[in-house]
Amino acid sequence: MKVLVYVDGSSRRAGVLANDTVYDVARLTNDERLSDIAKLLDDWQHSLETLFSLGELPARAAVTKLEACKLGAPLGGSAAVFCAAANFQDHMLAMARKLNQEPEPDPRRLDVKPYHFLKPTRQTLVGPDATVQLPAYAGKVDWEVELVAVIGKIARNVSIDRALDHVAGYTVGNDLSVRDAAYMKRPNVPVESLFRTDFLGMKGFDGSCPVGPWIVPASTIGDPQNLPIMLTVDGEVMQVSNTSQMIFSVAEQISYLSARTTLLPGDAILTGTPAGTGAERDRFLKSGQVVCASVAGIGSLRTFIV
Repeated sequence: MKVLVYVDGSSRRAGVLANDTVYDVARLTNDERLSDIAKLLDDWQHSLETLFSLGELPARAAVTKLEACKLGAPLGGSAAVFCAAANFQDHMLAMARKLNQEPEPDPRRLDVKPYHFLKPTRQTLVGPDATVQLPAYAGKVDWEVELVAVIGKIARNVSIDRALDHVAGYTVGNDLSVRDAAYMKRPNVPVESLFRTDFLGMKGFDGSCPVGPWIVPASTIGDPQNLPIMLTVDGEVMQVSNTSQMIFSVAEQISYLSARTTLLPGDAILTGTPAGTGAERDRFLKSGQVVCASVAGIGSLRTFIV
């Protein structure tokens, strides 16, 4: 069973996918509150137990076949979206080769902690098969496939050992990113300045956070550190790796973030991208291209670039 958001006219309603059919959660549970994905995630454990206890899903709750259904991002508009930077070993090595630099030391040996930034949710979050317009101010827009952990229980100062207990499930993300030098290293700002990177310009443009196609419950995924991950552009494989390449695990990221801010149900953590980005080969997205980000055991997330 996969949890999703389907679009019904002007409404976005929580649904589940079973046997290629989308079912309405509110009709399944006789609880209209749970038509809102944010409410469903807020009461995740109880909601999940209710859904899994249903056995054969009643036909009265069926909406349509998946192929005929328009899906939205499986997150609420109030979700916080945290994104890990520089968190895959193979990506770090590839960028060092591209820049003709020695690989940076293992962050753990330097006692370096996980590193995250935020995306503005309502502006950047889009769902499966979304059309994303390249920002007019940028000439180099990159792709970044990522495993996304969705929080299902309040997390504050949680230990690494207990961190995954707070995950509702996992989905797929694509952290679309501007690579133009003026946003990565702002001109006329001293090299030693703390304020050289324009994260809003790089990461915050409209539609820059495709997420989906659905949330797979954590209990179904098992170990999030052993999942094949891939991205294609117009069918050409650009990224192919495994979440085992993460420098800081999903659990470590949750623990770190929860010590600095309370993670709430529905919040999402994009956990980093592997090697194969456009920045490594000086190839960037063009209007008319189709990007497909995939994580094994979860699904594929397609985005149309215009």
